[in-house]
Amino acid sequence: MRLKLSETLTYVIPYVLIATFQFQIAKNGLNYSSPLVLMGLRYLIASIILFGISRRFSPIINKDMILLSVCTCASTGLWALGLQFVSPAESAVMSYTMPLFAIPLSMLILSEKTARRGWTGAIVGFIGVMIYAVPLSRDNSTIFGGVLTLLNAVFWAAYTVYYRKIRNQDRMMTIATQLLLASVLLLLGATLDYRLIFSPNLVFDVAYLSILSGVAQFYLCNALARIQKISKMATLIYLVPATATLFEFLETRVLPSFFSIIGMCVMVFGIYLSRSAQK
Repeated sequence: MRLKLSETLTYVIPYVLIATFQFQIAKNGLNYSSPLVLMGLRYLIASIILFGISRRFSPIINKDMILLSVCTCASTGLWALGLQFVSPAESAVMSYTMPLFAIPLSMLILSEKTARRGWTGAIVGFIGVMIYAVPLSRDNSTIFGGVLTLLNAVFWAAYTVYYRKIRNQDRMMTIATQLLLASVLLLLGATLDYRLIFSPNLVFDVAYLSILSGVAQFYLCNALARIQKISKMATLIYLVPATATLFEFLETRVLPSFFSIIGMCVMVFGIYLSRSAQK
């Protein structure tokens, strides 16, 4: 049990740190690129890196991989499109409703049983995200952007569940194929709205999104799905909005709002409930 907890933390800690900053960096990248171009380049570069690390080009093509890639394309495309209309903080909070969708999808696709405490933890964590979002509702954002971001969470949940379904496949080839196929779909869609302005800032944004938020983050997500039930793994990532709040405080020295602090505490309690659920 201790070994599994240690192994889980090895993946969770870097995942949370990478995910905390990706929203602001992607938002900045949209100043120089249309959403689907930015995400298509992100995944294309990430897939090339993964095939290069593997020293072989052996894409895995089967029904589950195609569904995984389509869900990845839909999730990322909707996230980037929604990010045009909402702030990075709003995008983070709404994206992390994902566990609420992941748990029922895991029951439907994987026939995984989730203990009552696991369900309770996910719901409590979701309530925490909503409380955390109360101050953000004062910002000028559109309902349309919020809907796109929530739909992103649904497809994100779906491909996370598929990671667990195909966990016995070669990990590197699975992720490399997933990102390659998703990049092709995204770049095909980008022909409808192509915009790309070269800038050193864009180079940095694409590098971060491709290497850290691409290669590293997908590898970590896949690894977590292999060793954790979806109910436990998905609820762990509620740490990202909480960590984003902490880093914002360290950077600005401005105390978070009352709702942000309460929401963060509720999210952490949801994580505790989910983690203590019986296997």
